[in-house]
Amino acid sequence: MSACPAQTVTGDARPGSTPMHDVVILGAGMSGLCLGIELKLAGLHDFLILEQQAGVGGTWWDNRYPGAHVDVPAPLYSFSFEPNPHWRQRFAAASQIQAYMAHCADKYGLQPHLRLGVKITAARFDDTEGWWTLDTQGPEGHRQILTRFFVCSTGPLSQVRWPDIPGLDHFQGRKLHSARWDASYRAHGQRVAVIGTGSTASQLIPPLAQQAAQLHVFQRTANWVLPRMDRPYFALDRLLARFPPYAWAVRAFWYHLLEWGRRGFDEGTVARRGMLKTAARHLQRQVPDPTLRTKLRPPYPLGCKRIIYSNDFYPALSQPNVELVTEGIDRITPTGIVTADGRERPVDTLVCATGFDTTRLLASVDIQGPGGQRLATAWRDGAQAWQGVAVAGFPNLFLMLGPNTGTGHTSTLLYIEPQAQHMVACIRHVLQGGHRGIAVRPQVQAAYNAALQARLAGSVWSTCRSWYRDDSGRIVALWPGFTQEYVEGLAAPDFAAYELMPGVRQQASQQVSPEASP
Repeated sequence: MSACPAQTVTGDARPGSTPMHDVVILGAGMSGLCLGIELKLAGLHDFLILEQQAGVGGTWWDNRYPGAHVDVPAPLYSFSFEPNPHWRQRFAAASQIQAYMAHCADKYGLQPHLRLGVKITAARFDDTEGWWTLDTQGPEGHRQILTRFFVCSTGPLSQVRWPDIPGLDHFQGRKLHSARWDASYRAHGQRVAVIGTGSTASQLIPPLAQQAAQLHVFQRTANWVLPRMDRPYFALDRLLARFPPYAWAVRAFWYHLLEWGRRGFDEGTVARRGMLKTAARHLQRQVPDPTLRTKLRPPYPLGCKRIIYSNDFYPALSQPNVELVTEGIDRITPTGIVTADGRERPVDTLVCATGFDTTRLLASVDIQGPGGQRLATAWRDGAQAWQGVAVAGFPNLFLMLGPNTGTGHTSTLLYIEPQAQHMVACIRHVLQGGHRGIAVRPQVQAAYNAALQARLAGSVWSTCRSWYRDDSGRIVALWPGFTQEYVEGLAAPDFAAYELMPGVRQQASQQVSPEASP
């Protein structure tokens, strides 16, 4: 697949007019960039990508905390059409991933389509004209944009979640969230507290433990931890990666290995027995203190929550300047943290590794469909969509990494690419057919989600509380099956699943009776 030259955005740019475009994409993360590339390769150049941050990268722009890296092998964390021979290690650091994304934006000519520092606050659909009106806020102040198709590609890891703990707002020391890290911060000689022991915390705790005078790690629930099969990539690795057959073989190896690992979420499988033995051996070898080891033994089935892959998390917790606190937090004072037993620990810096709000998708944007129906209202009982990409009742609206498209075992890019290709096919069908809009049929979405939730109800993910589930207990984040099944469900759009809104000329011709026809 060759690179596309830069194209000038072709929307209406008349002075004083409201800009009009065929497609507007919210978010310049992996999914937004992928869709932009697919649009260009399809010859559709009239689109914008609006990003509220100052650069591309999405979650990899936001997450710059010490030790940040991807938890799937890097050969599988690049687009299939753009292999990356520049990875420095098997599990790439956040800075390497962000650099790769910037490279993709440059190579495929997305820069003219990017609008950075622009936030979309509201979107309203005009049922008569078939256009979305977007309210935006950016360097030029409040502006409106008209677009035929509105694509939300913010993903589930975009809305920061702070812990709901009394006194948090009154803490007088430095307060950091892992997704809003201050690059100038140094923990040397500090008394630091980390709230959370999930995947993000497991990455930032080891470097903090090396610097802090005292590190208190507050754990609500222990997590399953497996070894990370990491290693550096040397010059020979990078040279071989430029040889397409080798690059594809490595990618295929990791794809099939991770798909096999998906079986580890199912009871009674060889994969699950192997993962359980590996996790137990990893804990036994890396945590010599039996008391600490007991605190780190998870009380729920493997896979119910996101698995941590780490070689340095357990050793960091065993260091003499690190304390693992399992007492619940009662409150935060201006100078420390008080646990349920009444003890207060003085703290200079409070680090919240408490992740994202993954259940209230798109809560920051007021999206109104035909007749003023709000997406938030349609999702009041939990977010749902058809194949995670289209929502009944909201024409010309598409979602990248929407509800139930998350993976617990492999690279999310394997899901992003078929989503982008599906949307481009739908957009072309509407534009070429002169239709006013397209929306998934309500009965199709309802049947799809009923079957999906029935599968999830009997899965390991239904056995504990996690960010995969909303407040009602409904699993809204994960896809329950294997990758190929999801890809095949989107491969060739079945337009029988959609309702097509006739265009103005189509409506007029439909209203002409046979007797009145010439």
